Amino acid sequence: MKKIVVCSDCTREQASLTGQLAAAYDDVTGCGFRQFAALVSQAQSGVLVISWARADAELRQMVEQAGCLGWPLVVMVRQLEPQDIHRLPGPNGYVLLPGDSATALSVWVERAWQVRQVQCQLKKELVTLNRRLEERRLIEQAKGLLMKLHGLDESEAYKLLRNAAMQQSQSLGQIAKNLLISLNR
Repeated sequence: MKKIVVCSDCTREQASLTGQLAAAYDDVTGCGFRQFAALVSQAQSGVLVISWARADAELRQMVEQAGCLGWPLVVMVRQLEPQDIHRLPGPNGYVLLPGDSATALSVWVERAWQVRQVQCQLKKELVTLNRRLEERRLIEQAKGLLMKLHGLDESEAYKLLRNAAMQQSQSLGQIAKNLLISLNR
């Protein structure tokens, strides 16, 4: 079950969207800009649907906050001009619609959920790849240091690091890091 928060700068629009979503979801709450921060900070997670007249500073602030919280987000802008796109944060995990979209809003809520899940997965993969690159850099530095200090070739230096990793039940990256710390003191 997903909590849905509908925020709009127009109470009539807010009521309409809340009603549409209440037909598909059990937990739908409406709010205005002033209540927005308090409402989303009280909830653990959910999907945010924002309907705004124009892309302005308030809308940008809500989009950024939803991104920080990791909430899936549907943004509906009723008067969207080409230059308004630059007023919104980059496309970082939200679905942008014209305010007069004929597609059922529940479809876009589900799509926003999928977009946010993919974004979270990509962030995890990026963290893993950065960690692996850092470990690879440390291993290369440690190999170079062993080659220089002990006159080893690259293959021998790698074998020495790998054997130490197996003997100490540590990763090759951790062995390389420990070696670099101890030899650079």
